[in-house]
Amino acid sequence: MRTKLYSASLIKLGLVTLLSVGLINCPLADDKSSSRIVTEYYTVEDGKVDASTFIGWSLFHNTCVGCHGVGGVGSELAPNLTESISGLSPAEFTTKVFHRYSMPVGDRTDMTNAIMAEVRKDEMRDSGELARMPQWKNNPLVRAHVLNIYGYLKARHDGAIGPDRPGLMPAQD
Repeated sequence: MRTKLYSASLIKLGLVTLLSVGLINCPLADDKSSSRIVTEYYTVEDGKVDASTFIGWSLFHNTCVGCHGVGGVGSELAPNLTESISGLSPAEFTTKVFHRYSMPVGDRTDMTNAIMAEVRKDEMRDSGELARMPQWKNNPLVRAHVLNIYGYLKARHDGAIGPDRPGLMPAQD
């Protein structure tokens, strides 16, 4: 008798589990929810990006993709920006884009080491071992929209969008 109750309970538990899993994983027909991610740098809704992020994608793919690869994932010529963006503030990113390097704020030793590292990189660039990133400060489009490029790369880093051309969200009234 106990065995029958025990197995009947297990069967009921199994059915309840299967039903609950099935219901959780099946979208309801009238579910009108959308996925929306809003940060201070980008907005993504249902896989589409806001106008600023779209401008960032467009400029990235017109100026940076040749070296940094589609979606900023890097190449033999340049680093993966979807990884390195995590350690850069918007100001540090702007400095890198406009001047190729940044100097740390700190003690004299940190600054001396940073200067020596940049000198070594310049020597490698001169010898052809390392690609020379252009200084984009003289490009008016990049200068005006460098933070849009930052937003695009942050969205890539966060996994909010993929490497392909993002869709554009409809204009908000």
